[in-house]
Amino acid sequence: MLAWPRALLKTYLHIAFKPNLFQVSVDSKSKDRFVFWADVVAESAIEHAKRNGMSIVTVKSGGSPSGGKHIGNMNDQIRAFFIYDAVKRRGVPARLIYTNDDMDPLRTIPLSAPDGDGEWHSFTEQELSTLEKYLGWPYSRIPDVFGCHRSWSEHFNSVIQDGLKKLGISMENYNNSDSYANGVFLEVTRLTLSKTSLVREVLSRYQSTVEKDWIPFHAVCGNCGKITTTALRVDLENDTVEYECRGRVLAGKYVVKGCGYRGSSTLKEGKLPWRLEWVAQWKVFQVNAEPFGKDHYEGSWKSGQALAREVYGIEPPASLVYEFFLVNGEKMSSRKGNAYILQDILKILEPEVVKYLYTKRPMMQRNIDLKNVHLLVEEFDRFEESFFNKSSKEAERIYPVVIGTVPSEKPLRISYLLASYLVQFYPIEEAYKSLARAGIVGENVSEEDKNRVLLRLKLAKNWLSMFADSSKYLLKKEAFKIDLSGMENAIKNLAEKLSSLSDFNGEAIQNIIYSTARENNIPSSDFFRKLYLIFLGLESGPRLGYLLATLGKERVVSRLKAVINQME
Repeated sequence: MLAWPRALLKTYLHIAFKPNLFQVSVDSKSKDRFVFWADVVAESAIEHAKRNGMSIVTVKSGGSPSGGKHIGNMNDQIRAFFIYDAVKRRGVPARLIYTNDDMDPLRTIPLSAPDGDGEWHSFTEQELSTLEKYLGWPYSRIPDVFGCHRSWSEHFNSVIQDGLKKLGISMENYNNSDSYANGVFLEVTRLTLSKTSLVREVLSRYQSTVEKDWIPFHAVCGNCGKITTTALRVDLENDTVEYECRGRVLAGKYVVKGCGYRGSSTLKEGKLPWRLEWVAQWKVFQVNAEPFGKDHYEGSWKSGQALAREVYGIEPPASLVYEFFLVNGEKMSSRKGNAYILQDILKILEPEVVKYLYTKRPMMQRNIDLKNVHLLVEEFDRFEESFFNKSSKEAERIYPVVIGTVPSEKPLRISYLLASYLVQFYPIEEAYKSLARAGIVGENVSEEDKNRVLLRLKLAKNWLSMFADSSKYLLKKEAFKIDLSGMENAIKNLAEKLSSLSDFNGEAIQNIIYSTARENNIPSSDFFRKLYLIFLGLESGPRLGYLLATLGKERVVSRLKAVINQME
């Protein structure tokens, strides 16, 4: 088992029920010292398990299968995986579980949602009308609108789990509907209802809307199927609840009307309110750690700690609070059309790059700049390089987690930006051949490296059509005049030098461009800018020498001669 220095433990090891807000301290991200936030929470989780006599550490995340879960929501699951992995790396038995909160009611109908393949589908008016009647129903009892699964819950949980599997993350899945129906939650539900007065008293410290006769249980209405009932009486000897379907205000703003029916249900045919259900899950599954967003930290986490100790008699798990993601500077929203699921992001980024994004400090709001996503990829490539040249403690700790199986040699990566330009000149297979001709990809590369390069070309091509800033990255194919005043001789000299260059490789071309600018007393930045305009129609791009090498001598010299003819 890995041991931490006593000083570091004192600084970083938080009491289990305190949120771990930091990845590193001011001085711990130096060249010689790095502390990964997942290690901090893992230590807390291990200690939590020891204190409570548990032989296995359970790391939990959960979610409601309301629709497509965007990449911000997936912080729960992916950060839970890193904590679980950190526990395992200490030689401690652990499990990673996911609770699918599928007894939650449908509170609003999304305008679009991902199908079984993770592709977004905009609902037709007829489909929206059909879904209207299921407002207030538990997700587990709503038919799958796509027809590929048994229920709404099963469909969207499948989309979530499929996205995680593409990252190499698998979890034990527990559906709340099964846990209630099969009696897994029966004992904890009885316990909750037997302490109704105490539950009211605890929650009233954090909420002003707790009514004096409120009973913490929502039965599924036997008439309309909605879970919008109000419990009237509880019979714990027979495990039944009498209720009236009065309707509910969901999430404080969605009004769902009830049908007025009065009836009786068993404790297996309903659910606890979410604030209680969350804590009940900690008890039932013996949870030692769970990450959650700052919205829960500022709300349900505070009441959850009190409920855990006073009602359920357990110690709250170790926690990790994280900040939200922005995309292109905005909050994600399906109604805005900028809520992207893992399947969307994996169309433009390798799985290891996506996982790398989630290793960053949790309590720092991050803007995912999809318009310039090559910057994130370049950062990852440098990070990977630092692992193989052993120059970074951070990479030494984190890279094995994001890559899965560490290869014996550094994987072959080509510049994402270069890839994005090449696929505008060539089909993907031809783009790969151009890299080989330019010497950027060797003749005897492994099949794994070849596939990595082909994948990056494909991802870059997808990025261009999905997210890239067209004004910066899409080639200008229409003819336009370039002002080359004062550069006529330099362009001619460059064409002559390149036409006589025997080894048309990127480094040699780059050096020739610099020397040509210098010999003609032209600032190199100005010369490069004009050359980018000549070849891309843009004022900047990837390293020009390497780009021209992939285009090939004939195409490059021909283009320069055409420009020379236009000048004469």
